Amino acid sequence: MRASPLMMALLYFFVGCLLVFFAIQSVSSTGWTVWSLLIISFAAIDFMISLRFFRLRRGIKQVQKQNKKKK
Repeated sequence: MRASPLMMALLYFFVGCLLVFFAIQSVSSTGWTVWSLLIISFAAIDFMISLRFFRLRRGIKQVQKQNKKKK
């Protein structure tokens, strides 16, 4: 079974939010360390991937709409 782009986008967004939460907890307890910066960078990557999946979904919907008009 293949996952839809929307489901993947929501999954990556959720993981990004979870990583931001962990980074906030890390910064509040120990300050800005290498690990907290690493966690934030992984969260930023997850948010970028999530945005790409949202854009992919929108593109697929537009192509499907154009194909319906041709028929």
